[in-house]
Amino acid sequence: MVAPPYDVVSEDDVRALHERSPYNVARVEAPRGPEGERFAHAGRLLEAWLAEGVLRRDDAPAYYVYEQRFSVQGGLHSRRGFFARVRLHPPEDGVVRPHEATMSGPREERLALMRATNANVSPVFGMFRDPHGVAGAIIEGVTARTPDFSATDGRGDAHRLWVVSDPAPLEALTGVLAASDITIADGHHRYATALAYEAEQRTEASGWVLMGLVAEEDPGLIVLPIHRLVKLDQRPADLLARLSELYVVDNITPKSWDGTAIHRLWGRVQANAGKLPTFGLLGAEEQHLHVLTARSHEAIERAMPSTWSPASRGLDVSVLTETILKPVLGLSEADLEGGAQVTYTEDVDEAWRRTETGHNVLGFLVNPTRVSQILAVADAGELMPRKATFFYPKLGTGMVLNLVD
Repeated sequence: MVAPPYDVVSEDDVRALHERSPYNVARVEAPRGPEGERFAHAGRLLEAWLAEGVLRRDDAPAYYVYEQRFSVQGGLHSRRGFFARVRLHPPEDGVVRPHEATMSGPREERLALMRATNANVSPVFGMFRDPHGVAGAIIEGVTARTPDFSATDGRGDAHRLWVVSDPAPLEALTGVLAASDITIADGHHRYATALAYEAEQRTEASGWVLMGLVAEEDPGLIVLPIHRLVKLDQRPADLLARLSELYVVDNITPKSWDGTAIHRLWGRVQANAGKLPTFGLLGAEEQHLHVLTARSHEAIERAMPSTWSPASRGLDVSVLTETILKPVLGLSEADLEGGAQVTYTEDVDEAWRRTETGHNVLGFLVNPTRVSQILAVADAGELMPRKATFFYPKLGTGMVLNLVD
């Protein structure tokens, strides 16, 4: 019945989810069919599920405590939070704060789906402040009992849900959120869509959006790296020489075809996380991988836009863009946004394969953005570049929906 959010599944994934069950939520969240009909079909399907009792509206107000158990980076983790409706606020209010810009294409598609369904099908992922652990203690107590819903998805991640309708914990959780702002971790397009829908509808119900909320202090907030792959017409002949102006360039020679060298390279990059900006370079020379380590913080600082806050100037993904992708490789903002020249992967092995098999493809391994950096950029009122964060796992879709009526 459950599915990942629409934006992390391929067409093959969508097909497989549809085949799992006639009631899999992907049939509404990611409907298939002719472009002019698929969203209307999703709306009719949601209405049918409500009429048939496939989906049931709870009678009493509730929050829905949510736990995910997952394996990543060689360890077992859990992340806990809860689903709720959150009052919509434009970004300039500073109440619900984005950290990433959105693109028009996904916004228009999500708005078409929302018009057809009058529902938030998948949640926005938000982080809130819980400095005294009040919400954490309530959630801890709730998760000690048997869940009302549980599922294991295709990746092997476990999802568990508890309905909380007692007045005391509802009031306490509401109080924690009332004292905090919310920083969007994932789902910026969904939030922008909800704002656009509210501007059209102007009703009490349209002024809210479904969110999965996790405390900033939760140890299960895992952010994975997003590596960059750049397709060039031709590699600059003086690439390494130009890079050496700001970076110490080390060879890892020779490359091993069993894949161990790429992980040695990635280990070198990870060892400098939070220190000097360091990147892994793939595809610059045959039979060579390279480590790029900044010569000094001061040199990098001088190369970054002076109007940016220290939080933004310190992001590895921004340092890569402003000191290598633009000045050395000659990429423009349009190149970075278009998707034809720059693509992304969180998988080191995939980055290696694509640079080995792609003609004139360079790969850059980048350390993950830390949660503290995301919050600092939001505190500064700025936005990160696209694909600066990859929270894992994504919130599940299909356990809680918000009908806008």
